[in-house]
Amino acid sequence: MRMAVKALSLTAAGVLLGSLSGCGSDGDSGTKGASGSGGAAGAALTSKITAPAAFDTAKGWEIKADWLPQGQPLPYAVSPGRDAVGYLDRTAQGYVLNVRDASSGTALSTSTPWKGPQLSEKQSRQPSSELAVPQIALVASGQREYFAVWALGQARKDELHESKEVVSVAFYPVDASGKGVAPAAEGTAEAPDGDFDRPSVFAGPGGLLVTTYGHDSILVAPDGKVTPRGSEEVTLNGEAADPDYLESFPGPSGLVTNGEDGGTGMGGFGAERGWQSTKVAPAGADPLLRYDSVVNGVRTEPNGRIVGAAGNHLIANWTPKGAGAGTGASDGLSAIHDMATGAVQATAACAAAGTEYDADVPNPKSLAEVQPAVSPDGHYLVKGGSVYDLRTGKSSCPDAGDDAKKITLRTVGDDGTAYGLAGDSKAMTPVAVSAKTGSAEPLPEMTSVPDALTKGAGVFVTYAGTDTMRLVVLDLRG
Repeated sequence: MRMAVKALSLTAAGVLLGSLSGCGSDGDSGTKGASGSGGAAGAALTSKITAPAAFDTAKGWEIKADWLPQGQPLPYAVSPGRDAVGYLDRTAQGYVLNVRDASSGTALSTSTPWKGPQLSEKQSRQPSSELAVPQIALVASGQREYFAVWALGQARKDELHESKEVVSVAFYPVDASGKGVAPAAEGTAEAPDGDFDRPSVFAGPGGLLVTTYGHDSILVAPDGKVTPRGSEEVTLNGEAADPDYLESFPGPSGLVTNGEDGGTGMGGFGAERGWQSTKVAPAGADPLLRYDSVVNGVRTEPNGRIVGAAGNHLIANWTPKGAGAGTGASDGLSAIHDMATGAVQATAACAAAGTEYDADVPNPKSLAEVQPAVSPDGHYLVKGGSVYDLRTGKSSCPDAGDDAKKITLRTVGDDGTAYGLAGDSKAMTPVAVSAKTGSAEPLPEMTSVPDALTKGAGVFVTYAGTDTMRLVVLDLRG
């Protein structure tokens, strides 16, 4: 598919109309119907951004993160189904988690201050290149959702012990209310050898998993229990396996990870002591792949490889029947799998790019750092340029053509409209993709696309033409 598009600078997100109110730290209560003319206390909408037509730019609320060090990512997360947005504010006593109703801006809860671990010398010295502020992830565990606030830093037992690198986590129930909400549980993943080697942090139903290049894997569960995970506990296809440090997720009943890739570059995947990819291959893909080994002759390897996850869903690439290793995206096959059972929920006739989960400062120009997303009602999932219909199993690949610009979608609504950017990191164009028709349409070049969606609002993380990051939440039009 060819699109006539114009370039868009990532920083040209909007135009500031007035001064913004600061981010409250005392649990300020909002009022219904937040808007530019009044709005929720401490969160009035005063910025003007150009948004897709589905969003009302005159109704919403916003927060200015004037405490955020330059270059650091704004810590926020959403609970799409509950229509809630959680974000952090820094106070003299520590970081405070504020949760608001997305549609109205009403303050739902405010946490007690959380300090997290001490910053390392490197984090303090290089705040523009080292992650130095906590982050938030949504964890749906059983019947309850948590905003998991996590931070990378260092800690030590006492002055007689050396400091070790750690990832500390505090789990706050999304449905909590009122001021002074304490964490439901806390836990700390400690680097066994003192320092994490290229750590990644993965969220899933089982909590937060910290992995490293050196195969250290530590799970912090929502009840605060901390468990090292290694090859002696994880078994895939009947063999012990080190968790894949690039793609491993804490599933509802155990770790879900890739197997070691060999001659085909796939290696299979599965849940520890549970379902395996060899039993859940989608139509159009063989469970096993054959390849020639110089030493051992013809061998077989499990097909399939996880490239990302969203909520209870895994995204995996498969080598199609009749295709060899190194199959191109236009000839590939991707599938969405239920994380609990491995069951195929949807497939697309194109491969999906892998997502990076490094515990580092995100690069806004890196398309690999855009995580997959699910619509608030759970109907659709987006990954890369594809929209997957989880109810019908049908999917579209609007950027699979030879002359098509690569599309990276960030969000998808209940109506099946997905939003993202087309092009490379130098020249990117806002775009909307219809899950129902599979067509992609360029949006006006100054359009800001939503970074997250809830049932009633869109969340935009933007500078809005200034040097201060802000969280702008706009109502969906009725």
